[in-house]
Amino acid sequence: MIFLLFNADRTVRRWIDARSADTGIGAAGAGVLFYLAGHENALIGDVTAALGASPSGISGLVNRLERGGCVTRSPDPDDARAVRLSLTPRGHASVARAHVLVGDLNEQLIAGFTASEVDVIGRWLEHVSRISINRE
Repeated sequence: MIFLLFNADRTVRRWIDARSADTGIGAAGAGVLFYLAGHENALIGDVTAALGASPSGISGLVNRLERGGCVTRSPDPDDARAVRLSLTPRGHASVARAHVLVGDLNEQLIAGFTASEVDVIGRWLEHVSRISINRE
């Protein structure tokens, strides 16, 4: 199962990266943008935790997204050490494009499976995520 899961993860990331190469965002950047679309003006630490990323990894990713005009940083008004992230208009447009891209991928991923099978797969993936979070 682990081998299959790792291969599936790599395949999905490569699929997204190949189809978003012209944006420079990629799979990891899309994760940040999707999170910010639902959590505007989020603390960078919250984004890091939600994505299961390392602080150094998210820092480089946010730098690229900021240079690409997709996100802005601002100091937290309550804690001078904390940084908040927000989507720019370009970031919002990128989220819309990524939704289309991911929608196409989702359709391919569930093709040939019944709705009840897809529900089981979803529950299993959520289960895997909870296990990794609880063991850290």
